[in-house]
Amino acid sequence: MIQSLEELIVPGRILRLFCSFTNPPKEKFVVVVATTPCCLGFLINSSATGLQKSKKHLSDEIISVSARDGYAFLTNPQPSVLDCTFAADFDLDELVAQLTQDPTRVLGFIADATRKHIIEVVRESMTLEGGIAKIIVKNLTES
Repeated sequence: MIQSLEELIVPGRILRLFCSFTNPPKEKFVVVVATTPCCLGFLINSSATGLQKSKKHLSDEIISVSARDGYAFLTNPQPSVLDCTFAADFDLDELVAQLTQDPTRVLGFIADATRKHIIEVVRESMTLEGGIAKIIVKNLTES
């Protein structure tokens, strides 16, 4: 049984969060990829950016995800993309506040295949800072 909201925020968990750092600020699907020593998440976007499509090292760091992969909340007809090029830094208290106000923001866990794919991508990443990549790999392999 879950003892607290903090226990909901674990590596591999998928959340729907209001992200004030996006332009414009909006609701995003987020995969929590680290909670120790900081809370990091990868965003799920409806499609890759033009830059991501045009640069191989960026397109290599995007993972296609869809309802067919078991993510029923992804309702777009085309697959969405899990962007592993940028780890958003989240405030744990802010996440707890959002989940307290709306428990339906907790959407489940990534599939094992997705977890393995994220770890492979992050280990080879050309865009994530090395220390951040190590934190993500450690969190996703130990949880």
